[in-house]
Amino acid sequence: MSIWSKSRTAIELLRRPPPMIMLIEPGGTAFARVKRNSEDVLAWLSLAQGVGGRAKVLADVNGLNRSNVRFFLRNGADIIEKSSPALARLASTLHDDKDSETIISAIEELVRWKTISQCRNAFRAKGGYFSEAEPNMAWQWSNVIWPIIRDADFTSVLELAPGHGRNTELLRRHAKTIHLVEVNRSCLDACRARFGLDRDGCMFHYHLTDGNHFRMIPDASITFGYSWDSIVHFDKLVVRDYLFEFARVLKPGYRAFLHHSNYGALKPNSDWAKNYGWRSDLSVAIFNRYAEEAGLAVRFQRLNGIKDGLGPDDRDCFSIIERPASS
Repeated sequence: MSIWSKSRTAIELLRRPPPMIMLIEPGGTAFARVKRNSEDVLAWLSLAQGVGGRAKVLADVNGLNRSNVRFFLRNGADIIEKSSPALARLASTLHDDKDSETIISAIEELVRWKTISQCRNAFRAKGGYFSEAEPNMAWQWSNVIWPIIRDADFTSVLELAPGHGRNTELLRRHAKTIHLVEVNRSCLDACRARFGLDRDGCMFHYHLTDGNHFRMIPDASITFGYSWDSIVHFDKLVVRDYLFEFARVLKPGYRAFLHHSNYGALKPNSDWAKNYGWRSDLSVAIFNRYAEEAGLAVRFQRLNGIKDGLGPDDRDCFSIIERPASS
């Protein structure tokens, strides 16, 4: 191959659009395209627009449309990779272009991984945010958090989305072991640099997650789950995924403390990235339904706000969930 031919080939490769855009096929209905290629995301979005209702609302609210090319270019490949198994299963059961239930499930799957990707990217380099939030932590711990969790068993703690470890610093003073689960490697690196593997008798374990599970944690091995100022940003379907994971990893009779959004009660079907404080559209009612589905009992719940140093009243909620002793 000549130098010119090699150069021309390289140029063509550079011009080639990323996976999301390459999925646009010139012919066939959206239904036929999905049946032919379950990863044809734009075909799924066309089906959502055609069937209308909740599918269209979900796609529109979350900016999943053909005009949002910039987002597709940045995140399309990752969304496809993560949602591919579910999309393949849904495509196999799709009856026709009026099958709203299946189309809604497909759009929900895309929203799940879209928000995980957005959230991961938003906090990947937020060192400034974490350092700004740190000074408030001691007051919030003493006056808000500790009175709620003081009776917990801290033998084996799982902290979800610790950021740079401002909560971990306080948890470690009571815990024997802490498992830190994060979607951002940069946050895990910051925590590892801060705490190492052992600090004052507390052992630390660091786990990188895809964004909706902690499969690396054994069943019934955790005595206390914890998350503060992180789940508030998670899409409600991601929260559902994590509730099922807590139901698996908690020892029977043990609990988790979760600080989550209630913004969905104020603004349902909204995009977290456009909401006040980047809150997701989860609500207490939806959280409780998901907890019940996961076989968890809600033992404590309180809306929070200004008095807790967290902004507008009723925007967030504190919940304690328990895996029943009989499970």
